[in-house]
Amino acid sequence: MARKRQQASPRRRSEKKRYLVFTEGEVTEKQYLELLQQQIRSKIATFKTITVGGEPTKVWKSVEDMLNNNRRGSKDDNQYDAFILIIDVDQHKRLQEVIQKCSSGKSIYAVVSNPCFEQWLLWHKVEKTKHMTTAQCVKESNIEKITTKKHLAHNFPIENYTIARERAVAAWQQYRVNDIGPNPSSAMPWFIDLLVSPPKEK
Repeated sequence: MARKRQQASPRRRSEKKRYLVFTEGEVTEKQYLELLQQQIRSKIATFKTITVGGEPTKVWKSVEDMLNNNRRGSKDDNQYDAFILIIDVDQHKRLQEVIQKCSSGKSIYAVVSNPCFEQWLLWHKVEKTKHMTTAQCVKESNIEKITTKKHLAHNFPIENYTIARERAVAAWQQYRVNDIGPNPSSAMPWFIDLLVSPPKEK
């Protein structure tokens, strides 16, 4: 009798990296990430978004709570390959403290935009390279009809994420997580890379 050929497990073939993303903003970031996930349709990664609201220390507290639950044997234990914080420089006085905590943790990454996430959004439409405050950046975002009162515009050009990445890299060529880049800058190219290409082994 001929032996049946063993086939690789379909589940293993389609297994993706799973990330849990915590955002400082409660609306815009979540809307953007949902669009991004739909646009890229990554074959190597998937993520779930948790909106926190407030300054980076509050975002870190949410991550810490999740880590503590995992240590107590929560059903979410080992469910995610990494925790990712999407946060702003803004006027946050304790940002560096949060970044240091992320750096000292295992598979915890802070994706920082300077001065704010709206800078990354603007790069989907225009090439903004001048230094801006958060207020100026938000104003520019509204003028360019990228956002409307902290909501993403209904016709936001999510398909331009590769252009935004190129502009962000030009502004901060050595972009990296757990660090603060110049104004303007964003580490969002790292997040894009995570979805479109396998992460490099360190």
